[in-house]
Amino acid sequence: MHDIILDNIQTRWNAAAATWDPKALARIYTRDAVFFGLLPRLYVGRSEIEEYFGSYRLILEKVELTLIDQNTRPMGPDVFATQGFGNILNYNFDGTVTKNVVRSSFVIVAKGNEWQIALHHFSELVPDRRQP
Repeated sequence: MHDIILDNIQTRWNAAAATWDPKALARIYTRDAVFFGLLPRLYVGRSEIEEYFGSYRLILEKVELTLIDQNTRPMGPDVFATQGFGNILNYNFDGTVTKNVVRSSFVIVAKGNEWQIALHHFSELVPDRRQP
């Protein structure tokens, strides 16, 4: 069941990111959500999350997110956590396409009849420095 909910959230996220719509992206999050994206600042609340997405408005034309290898854990009847990875394709206004692979963490909660993101964290993968 959690996989279906996460797939639905990913579909909604990608629909909003297909035209890079910061308002639509922010509506996928709870009003009091916390968000650590790939910028150094922590964003708290839907309006700040919209600000985060809006900061890319003149850079990104659209984005495609594919969540992979997600591991979910129930935390209560209306909340679950998931961690894994995300493949992100950024289609930039300058015509370039950038691919990022990120670590992902989410806490997903039921709000009324809709599931929303209450906590979102992306971090870039860094090389394993233990390798010679």
